[in-house]
Amino acid sequence: MTHHRRAVKRVRSRWKRWRIEMRQGWRRLMRLEGSPRAIALGLAVGVLVAFSPTIGLQMIIAGFLAAALRANPAPAVAAVWITNPVTIPPIFAATYSLGRFFWPGRSIDIHAVLTRFVRDLSRLEFYELLSQFRELLELGVDVLVPMFIGGLIIGLAAASLTYPVALVLVTRARALVDRGRERLARRLAEAKPKRQDAVDGNGSAPTGGA
Repeated sequence: MTHHRRAVKRVRSRWKRWRIEMRQGWRRLMRLEGSPRAIALGLAVGVLVAFSPTIGLQMIIAGFLAAALRANPAPAVAAVWITNPVTIPPIFAATYSLGRFFWPGRSIDIHAVLTRFVRDLSRLEFYELLSQFRELLELGVDVLVPMFIGGLIIGLAAASLTYPVALVLVTRARALVDRGRERLARRLAEAKPKRQDAVDGNGSAPTGGA
């Protein structure tokens, strides 16, 4: 029971940290340079790559694809973190299950395989990309091929939804920011003559004589 509570607490803690990072990521996204189209396309590229079983190379692949498509590479690289130690088991289990319809092979306990994979992955540092990719290759063809097929299908569907939604959100968010800046500029412009009038009034006030 104690072990279960600790596991639940760890998951909740990771989920809370992930939500905080997502909010911070959205704020940084709004400060990115580039057109809304480039940012939205970058996000879509990152989402597509995130569903592919290319752990260790995802950021590199997303960056190259974004550059090739003239998208913003920063949101593309950030979006691949949809797949992280918390989300890898459900995401890759889903891609594997879908891919099995198109690549029937020997039956594998995918949940046990992914649990072991995440455990081994957690022992590596963030920058050990090649080691992460080697851990992935050790899953074998019977796991990786269905994951690639299922990941391509789910990734394309998710990216197709991400692009229009992100385009609308980024465009509207920037419009709100621009309107806010315009209102602030008008208020400052209106306040300046009033302050000047007050200064002039104080300067021309009559002075008493003896």
